[in-house]
Amino acid sequence: MQDINSLPSLKEIVGALVFGANRPLKVRELRDCIVEVAESDADLAVYSEVDDKKIREALQELDKDLVANYVGFRVNETVGGYRIRSNAQCGRWLKHLLKAKPARLSQPALETLAVIAYRQPISKADIEAVRGVSVSHVIKPLMEMHLVKIAGRSELPGRPFLYGTTQTFLEHFGLKNLKELDKMAPRILSRKELKDADAVRESARKKPDPREPELALEPGVPQKEKRKADKKPAPDVVTTVPPKKKNADEPKPPVTAEQKTSDSTTEESPNHE
Repeated sequence: MQDINSLPSLKEIVGALVFGANRPLKVRELRDCIVEVAESDADLAVYSEVDDKKIREALQELDKDLVANYVGFRVNETVGGYRIRSNAQCGRWLKHLLKAKPARLSQPALETLAVIAYRQPISKADIEAVRGVSVSHVIKPLMEMHLVKIAGRSELPGRPFLYGTTQTFLEHFGLKNLKELDKMAPRILSRKELKDADAVRESARKKPDPREPELALEPGVPQKEKRKADKKPAPDVVTTVPPKKKNADEPKPPVTAEQKTSDSTTEESPNHE
């Protein structure tokens, strides 16, 4: 039977597994690997009682040792599990050594990606409403970089696509889940707060203005045309007074001397044929 003191510590085993793997490892995978090897070899039975808590403690101790010794890399937990990554401050030298040309995101692409990340799932029309510009030429390259995916379809007419972020997005930005987005930008509202703010704005937009009276619109007449019609001045009204009818019983006015002279002159004038 092998001496227990000559066996590697759990921290060493976990470090070797994470370092040798070409992908992130979950705690469950690390535990299953260690327990299965212990059950197949009687000399390693001491590791058969390893649980998830001990695995996590070993990973934390390993990360502390790496940071304390300034080795240039450390253990990071990502959405896919634990992996060893180089220190970000050493990136310049790694980039020069590997001749790497990382894909750079333009400012419009970063803004579009931020809107999708904080408000997913979201349609293209809603993204354009937030940014105020068309995003068709921006979403396509984001999908080609596997940062954005189609997350479903909306229930609105036409059933437009809904977009969301991918696991590659979380790994690229070093996030374990979407809840850590608020830690990256505390000043940016969370998705729930954004939805609540949108609901308040929508309610205020639909609420009628109490200072403006409601207009009873006729069918087929737009509200703007109705308002213009109401503002037109009323046409001038010309009132015609009918002539006053003479009453037979009404007494005639007295005839003056001038009227008598005029009448007699008319009767005496000769008739010229």
